[in-house]
Amino acid sequence: MEHQLMRCNADSVKVGRIFLLISLISTLFAAYWTTMVAGAASTGSGSVDSIPPAQARQPVYLDLGDSVGMWNGERSYPNLVTAFFRKDLPRLQLVNLACSGETTQTMMAHSLCAPGGSQLRNAVSFLRTHRGAVALVTIDIGGNDVVNCVSAANPTTCFTKNLVVMKGQLTYILDALRQAAGPSVPIVGMNVFDPLLGDWLGPRASRTEASTGVSAVSMLDSTMSADYRAVASPVADVATAFASTDMTHFVSSRWGRVPVAVARACTLLDITCHKGQSEGFGDDPDGAGARVIARTFETTIGHLRPPA
Repeated sequence: MEHQLMRCNADSVKVGRIFLLISLISTLFAAYWTTMVAGAASTGSGSVDSIPPAQARQPVYLDLGDSVGMWNGERSYPNLVTAFFRKDLPRLQLVNLACSGETTQTMMAHSLCAPGGSQLRNAVSFLRTHRGAVALVTIDIGGNDVVNCVSAANPTTCFTKNLVVMKGQLTYILDALRQAAGPSVPIVGMNVFDPLLGDWLGPRASRTEASTGVSAVSMLDSTMSADYRAVASPVADVATAFASTDMTHFVSSRWGRVPVAVARACTLLDITCHKGQSEGFGDDPDGAGARVIARTFETTIGHLRPPA
């Protein structure tokens, strides 16, 4: 998920865009459900040229996806996961191909970080070359596939088409990774947090749209999770870790009494929250958010075994 939407200073314009996005998601899902690696120094580049050679007998952890996996540099969640699982595999190496702005389409065809190639092609090549050395693959992808439809000439058509295409492409990506990695390598995906909850602090209309958006993002998470599970990929439930749906319980915060989901979004994302105002734009994890995502992956994975 990246900084790709231009935020307007006027709350009315921003609220309108949020309402449109939420409406598109709701429309899509209503239609859909009725019809159907030397160390942790790599910070994500997507380029095969950046991949350090895996040393013999050193297990490798490969991370793939968009900016969620590289936004915080060496404190991004894959780096933290690597450090954590060195208790199981002391020589574990991280190779991070995550690329800011990546979609399932660019991941397959023309990665933004691998001119002339693609993140998926590089990943498949790496997995085949290092078969028997890869202990773990993590992936976060799909959040960027539909975001630009907000400004499309026909947003509903764009959103519906892009999300259906994304679903198929994500399945293709996961199938390709599984074939290249072999049956025993854990491939773990994640669902998404809600980046619009900071708008709950704004004017009444903004608050209403932020609250309404919770159910829409939940449906988006359900669809992404179903895609992962369809190919036997466990899901790191980041949405629950961020309490993205808890709008019922209120807590004290520097913004006053706010729902738990709002407090978590304002402290775990790089959005700017101000009482009485819509959020300043941002949709990636901050340092604290990266730690929460890392813990969610760690809990989902449990114990990391040596590569077979």
